[in-house]
Amino acid sequence: MAVAGAASALPISVSLLSGRAFAQAAPAPPRGVTDVFVAESVPVDVTAGSVGEARDRGLTQGRVLGFRRILERIVARDDLPRVPQQSAEQIIEMVREFSIANERSSAVRYLADLTVRFNPNAIRQLLRNAGVPFTETLSRPLVVVPVMVSGGNASLWGSVWHDAWLRSETDGGLLPLIVPTGDAQDNGQVTAAVATAKTAGPLLQLAERYQAGGALVVVATIDGNGPIGMEITEIRADMAPVETAVTHAGAPGQAAPEVIAGAVTTAVGAAADSWRRRNRVSFGTKSQMTALVPATDLKEWLSIRNRLGNVALVDRVDIQAMTRDRVQITIHYAGAEDQLRLAMGQHNLAFTQQNGVWVLENAGAARRTLAQPGAAAEGTPP
Repeated sequence: MAVAGAASALPISVSLLSGRAFAQAAPAPPRGVTDVFVAESVPVDVTAGSVGEARDRGLTQGRVLGFRRILERIVARDDLPRVPQQSAEQIIEMVREFSIANERSSAVRYLADLTVRFNPNAIRQLLRNAGVPFTETLSRPLVVVPVMVSGGNASLWGSVWHDAWLRSETDGGLLPLIVPTGDAQDNGQVTAAVATAKTAGPLLQLAERYQAGGALVVVATIDGNGPIGMEITEIRADMAPVETAVTHAGAPGQAAPEVIAGAVTTAVGAAADSWRRRNRVSFGTKSQMTALVPATDLKEWLSIRNRLGNVALVDRVDIQAMTRDRVQITIHYAGAEDQLRLAMGQHNLAFTQQNGVWVLENAGAARRTLAQPGAAAEGTPP
């Protein structure tokens, strides 16, 4: 269990922490990225001797900040100090293109939001040359289950802790998050007791309702004084639970709602960093494995092949043989075998073993027992 350091204690009014009613609405889209090497809505605010100078400096600043955002997205926190310092000119050379939105200016000030698209190979090469591991594996979304413990009592939907998650705009980067509204169906599927016990069945049913890959249970202890302690548990169907502990306290004199909002940001950062650490890879090292893919027609095979091509760890796939019910392939990939399996799971692909041979299929599909080569697979028409 990873534990982050705590800041100084801060008194919190318990009266502010009681549950309250709020308007029900559809949950927002997953808070995360869709393109690993694109930094979106990077804010720029520069004052200089003239608006032209401010604009030039602002566009440079935006690309530098965007580069930093990409690094923080794909490199674990404890590896970031190992990334070589880059000049503004070196960073600009790694930019493919950028766009500008919300542009405003005065005689000496320039404000805008930049979306910066970087050259993935340039950033990969920088990190590989420096020996810095990183990850491009984008998780399927997780549903957040925010449990608040105060005075020894646990509450879930409708608490101020849940409300803080609903209000937060913090995204999880490579770990996209969905915050349920806590409607009657949510409440019927997962209660505070179920969430506190980390009962996988109901939590995974809730995730399925939101078309997510699992649940992120965040139990926050919020009492009258002191920092907010949080126990974070990532629950997925295809792996053992992953636990992280983190503590957050605000600055002296900060109001309770601001402290709680800051705790959400801390929890999101801790969960995202856990994902980065578990999936970081030195991409200069390659491995390979042979697998069989059950496929009764060309459409099924092409669907699996296309999803394999979207797995960041996969370098290439070689076809060794094809019959009417299977394809034998060799997968060339970076990282460890368990990292590859987890990365494939994010694209609805699952590995199983049959008689010591890896079999790659659609996740969630009925498992098919492969017959001898040339014979029909069990459960498929002759």
